[in-house]
Amino acid sequence: ADGRTYSFSSVMDAVNSEHSNNGTVQLTQSVTESVTIPADKTVTLDLAGHTLTNADDLGSAQGTVTVEKGGALTLTDSSEAGTGTVDSTKHGTGALVNYGTVTVESGTLTRSKEASKSPTDNGGNSWYVVDNQGTMTFDGGKVINDSKLSSLIRNLNGTLTINAGTFENDFIALKNDDGGTLNVAGG
Repeated sequence: ADGRTYSFSSVMDAVNSEHSNNGTVQLTQSVTESVTIPADKTVTLDLAGHTLTNADDLGSAQGTVTVEKGGALTLTDSSEAGTGTVDSTKHGTGALVNYGTVTVESGTLTRSKEASKSPTDNGGNSWYVVDNQGTMTFDGGKVINDSKLSSLIRNLNGTLTINAGTFENDFIALKNDDGGTLNVAGG
């Protein structure tokens, strides 16, 4: 936020830093870590061509990246190749779970270990890639999975706006669930 560059030992340390509010946290390598954007933070997460994969123990989080109510995240990927990815590999967890405010500008959200086999068989590892229970806007990016059981995106009691982006799944692409408001202008 102050125009200077700081180095941290983990993404969460960077997010929790006094320097991150209204600033950008940029990955410098692929990381295995679960990240929570707290209620009092506004953060841009730049994947910079790297992959953020959930830790085995997500704690109280439901996603590789979880945004708490009151928190705000802009997800982007500044890499020329566009290879920045947020990946969830654990059953019952998403790549991105939002209770706050999220804007996806670029980057890929996925579940690389999806194991569902049919609409009645989760294969031991399935869930939504994105679970929105807050306010979320897609101005780009990709959400990709090959689930046979779980929807790609669930919008539950949230407001989801899609202006652009790519959404691919073998099952339901978008589940506008109870109390959800959905606005689609592109994608």
